[in-house]
Amino acid sequence: MSEYLLIRVKSYSGMNMVMHQRRNRFARKNERRLTRRGTALELERFKRCLLREHRSVTLDSQVRPWLNRAADEAASIAWATPYPLLVLPVLLEEKLKDAQRKAELQKAIYARSHPIVALAA
Repeated sequence: MSEYLLIRVKSYSGMNMVMHQRRNRFARKNERRLTRRGTALELERFKRCLLREHRSVTLDSQVRPWLNRAADEAASIAWATPYPLLVLPVLLEEKLKDAQRKAELQKAIYARSHPIVALAA
């Protein structure tokens, strides 16, 4: 560290400020940065938009909770990647197909077991 920095800085917070200024002195001033919070908001909006498209096609109201859970799961997995907005559409498509399959399986199980449950009651 240079002698100039040691003379100019008298506290750790001041040193952090000076180091931040030195690191960012070549950064563009008007550059729009996408912060982690901004990315989270964009990811949530994007997820809702993609999910709205899939839910408009699905007429069965029993499948919708499965789709919502699949979309939340896809968003949480996408969030763990370096580029969540790029990963989300493909991952969401895969998760929604799997949720649709699981919902159909549950409906088939319910239809098969309904007569048995009716006899037990």
